[in-house]
This record gives sequence, structure tokens and C-alpha cells, in this order.
Amino acid sequence: PRPVKEVAIVATLGLLAGICGKSFSIPQSGLNLYIILVARSAIGKEAMHSGVASLMESVRSRLPQAMNFVDFSDFASGPALSKAVAANTSFCNIAGEWGKKLRRLSKEDKNDGPMQQLRTVMTNLYQKSGPASIVGGITYSNKEQNIAAVSGVAYSMIGETTPKTLYESLTESMMDDGFLSRFTIIEYEGERPPHNYSAIHEPDQPLSDALAQLCHHSLTLLHRNARQEVLRDEESAEILFRFDKECDERINGIEDEAQRQMWNRAALKVTRIAALLAVADNFLNPIIQKVHVDWALEVVRKDIYSMQKKLLAGDVGTDDYSRERKVVSIMRDHISNGAAKSYGIDPKMVAHGVIPKRLILSRTSRLSSFTTHRMGSTVALNQTLQSLMDSGDIAEVPKDVLVKEYHFHGKCYRLIQLNEESLT
Repeated sequence: PRPVKEVAIVATLGLLAGICGKSFSIPQSGLNLYIILVARSAIGKEAMHSGVASLMESVRSRLPQAMNFVDFSDFASGPALSKAVAANTSFCNIAGEWGKKLRRLSKEDKNDGPMQQLRTVMTNLYQKSGPASIVGGITYSNKEQNIAAVSGVAYSMIGETTPKTLYESLTESMMDDGFLSRFTIIEYEGERPPHNYSAIHEPDQPLSDALAQLCHHSLTLLHRNARQEVLRDEESAEILFRFDKECDERINGIEDEAQRQMWNRAALKVTRIAALLAVADNFLNPIIQKVHVDWALEVVRKDIYSMQKKLLAGDVGTDDYSRERKVVSIMRDHISNGAAKSYGIDPKMVAHGVIPKRLILSRTSRLSSFTTHRMGSTVALNQTLQSLMDSGDIAEVPKDVLVKEYHFHGKCYRLIQLNEESLT
């Protein structure tokens, strides 16, 4: 109804991963994916849910079992998800209001046990889609509640949230322990598109027929406990090999754990996405080709570079680290682009890289990472500035210099470290 390419891409990849995640494989792995759609409210993200539902409903009448490939449940705990994958080993969970759940998953105070269990189970399941993988069961004192161990679970999930909710919910531990690196983030930054009144609300027959054939083929493989390997041609194999080496070099060249984790599973995500595209093109004889790898690389690289940019800008999280990065980002932007005339800052101060505290205060006073500080945004800023001075990233400009050179009587700072790499 409101055409947004990114919404369609997330829905398509999620549905393909649910159908093909276990029945098709690459070396030592199935094709499951975790994807988060990030977009502002009211742009039509709900079409991700209704579109998948409409597609699968068109298949249900002739192939009822195909509905097992999607699940719209809201799993409230780790055991609930473990029980679901024990009963159904290949499906995509299409999660609503994922941002709210992410807030709970991010809490480190251990007061929300079910969500911490869910985070642990999701972390483990991502790597358990390979033919030789075993997902451990759960044993309770009441034997009727026991959950059996199963092999090769291809659990996929897609969810949607807003940029503010996502980036404020992320914590350092989420990035350090690899939880975030399992997700592919696809972001839409555009405006709300006009309503497409001519949109067809039911899939056309050729698309429905093709989807039914793919589901039937996948179900046949699952019933035989068989897997179909997705091969790769020589050119795509070389591109994947080079990207894997690039990921090694990136990881070895970065000290910051959060940034190392971004590259940790990048090659695996590219291969899984490329394999799903190959299956969609020809599920009887799927072969990864250059066009599949190129497209998958674009998705994954965009995700990594966007997250790196937001990390450096202090837009991720609400902790001390994010506040320091945000202040440094504001100062860098002031040096590069100057300030609006409304701030009334002497152009000579801008040229000399002298940044008034009131400018920094104005630009941080409404940011969540500062307003959510237990002592308020002003105290948060003062502590952040002091920490940056202690670490040698910035320096306060002496008052006598400010008065003599610029006739300015407030506090000002200079950025000492200009190189972004030195600030990570």
C-alpha cells in the first residue's frame, strides 16, 4: 500500500529464510537470518507482516503444511522459544514491536530473567542451523515440561523498530558478546510514500504457484531429513573468499571489541543471503553467482558502515562511552561546518577550532543519552567534558585567552584528537 523497497526486502529475505533455512545449506550452516527493519514511524512497516501473511495464505489451500514456515508468535522467554524450535525446526518468526522487546533484552540488571533467557537462546540458535549442530533440550523436575534436544534448527526472525528505539537500546555488552553481530540491519531513511491505491492485495497466480512449488520442495527435503547444498560458481567463490580475508584483516586491525564484532559474522551473512537469492532463482539447482554475492555484499557492507558511523557519532547507546563520542562528534562537526548564525559565535573562534560550551549544551540537552542520566543532562555533560579532558581528547581554553582574543567570557574547548581512529 505504501511502497518502500526496504520493507519488501526484509519481508522477502525473512520468508525465504523461513522456508529454506534448514532444507538448503552451505558448508557447515543452514540459511537462517536475523533481520531488523529500521524506519521512522508511519511509513508502512506493517506491510512486512501483512505481506508475508498474504503470500502464505495464498499457498495454504493447496499446501497447509507450508504455514509452518512462518510464526507470528511473541516468544516471552528462552524456554518458550526452545519449545517452539523443538516442535518446528525451520521457520521465520515475524515479530511485532521488536523495539520494545529489544529494550528489555538490553537490560543488564538481571531483573528481567525471561528476556535474558531469550537473548541467550537466540544467540545460540543463530549458529545451530548446520547439519551437524545440536540444539540442547531443557530438563525440568516435572518431566512433562521437558524439552527434547533436536538437530539442525533453522530459526530465523525479522522485526521492525524505529531508529531512536534501536540505537538507544543497544548496549556495549550486546555488541561485545556478539548478540548484535548476528543481526542484519536494513534501514529506510526516506519519507512516508504516497498511498498506492492501485496496489493488488492478493498475490498474482504465477507468484503464488512459484511459492507453493518452493514450499513443496522444501517440505519434501525436510520429510526425508535431507538437505540440498547451494553451490557457487568460480567467480562468486573467489569474491566470497576475498571478502572472508577482508573480514579477517578488519578484525585483526581493530582494537575496539564492538567494531570487531561487526565484521565477525559478515562473511557468513553475505553467504547466507547470496544462497537464498540463488535458491529463489532456481531451487532445483541453486548456484550462487556474482550477481547474488554483489547484492548481498551491498546489504551487509551498508549495515556495517552505518553502524560504525553511528558508533563514532555517539548515536548508539546511552552510556558514558556514547556520551563522549557524541560530544566529540559535535565538536568535529563544528570545526568542519561551523555553527548557525543564531548561536552568535565569532567566526574567528570557528576558524581557530574554539567551541563554546553553550553550543555543546544546546545540542546535547535533548539527547536521550544525556536526558536519561540519573542526575540530568547538564551534569551528564559536565562529567563527559571532564572525562574527555582527563583522557586528553579535548582541552579547556584558558579564560584570559578567550577574553583577549575573542572577547568571550564563557567556557570553551578545543578538540585535541582530530583523527576518528584515535577516538575508537
